[in-house]
Amino acid sequence: MKMKAVRFHEFGGPEVLRVEEVPDPSGDTLVDVTAIGLNYGETVIRRGKGRELFPWYPGPSLPAVLGSEVVGTTADGRRVMGVPRDGAYATKAVVEDPVEVPEDVSDHEALALLLQGTTAVAATRAARIRPGDRVLVEAASGGVGSLLVQLARRAGAVVLEASSKGGIGYDWTGLEPVDVVFESIGGEVGKRAFELLKDGVGRMVVFGYASGEPLDVTASDIFRKGVAVMGLPRDVTPEEVFAHHLEPVLGDVYALDEIAEAHRALEARTTTGKLIARP
Repeated sequence: MKMKAVRFHEFGGPEVLRVEEVPDPSGDTLVDVTAIGLNYGETVIRRGKGRELFPWYPGPSLPAVLGSEVVGTTADGRRVMGVPRDGAYATKAVVEDPVEVPEDVSDHEALALLLQGTTAVAATRAARIRPGDRVLVEAASGGVGSLLVQLARRAGAVVLEASSKGGIGYDWTGLEPVDVVFESIGGEVGKRAFELLKDGVGRMVVFGYASGEPLDVTASDIFRKGVAVMGLPRDVTPEEVFAHHLEPVLGDVYALDEIAEAHRALEARTTTGKLIARP
C-alpha cells in the first residue's frame, strides 16, 4: 500500500518540501492521520540547522519526513494522538505510545496541547508560582506562551506578557524585578530577562532558545544573584494537561501540499497560535 508524505531530499528553503507517494509504514499502531502539528523547529531542521537549536539531535537521514505530532484514527476506530515514529507530514503514521483524545477536544486543540500544553504545565510546576508573584512570559502570544499566561494567572500571579506583537514588548528599561521568568528565546533577550530576576528568590525556567543562541548565563551569574535556573520536569502526562482545561490559541489550517507555505509563515514570524495541516 502507498501513502502520501511530504519529504525533502536535501536541506534548504521551503521549496525542498515535496508531496510524494511512499510505502505505508509498518508497526502495531498504524493510524490514518487526520491532523498534523506544525512547529517552528521543523523549519530549522529542514534548513540543516537542527543541531544549533537541538544540540542533542543528530539530524535526519535524507530523504526525510518532518513533524513530531499527529492526531489520527486506529484500525479499531479509536481517536488518538501522539509522537509518530517516522515523521508526521503524511497520511499515515505509526504512533507507538498513543493517547486517546477526549471527545470534547478537537483535533486542532489536541495538537495545540500535546507538546506545547505539556511544556506549559511542566514549566509552571517547576516555577512554583505563588499568589502575587510577578511573572515574565517571553513570546507570550505563541503556543506555549499563551498557555503559560493562563496557568500563571490561575495561580494568582501578576503576569507581564512580552511579545513582538503586543504586551510589554522586549524593551524592559525601567521594569521592576520579577519573581519568575519563563525563558524560551535565549541570546541577549534571555540574558536581560535573567538580570530582571529578584536577587535571592528569582526562578527562571528555560525550555528553548528560539533565537538560535543558547542562554548565556554562567554559574557565576547564578551565584551572584542567588537565583534558580532550571529545566522542565519530564513526568507530565497528557491526561494532566487535559485536566487543566486550557484554551489554546488556534492558528491557520493548511492542506498537505501547502506545508511549504506554512513553513514560510513560521519563518517570517507572522503566525499566531497553533498551525496544523490536514491530509
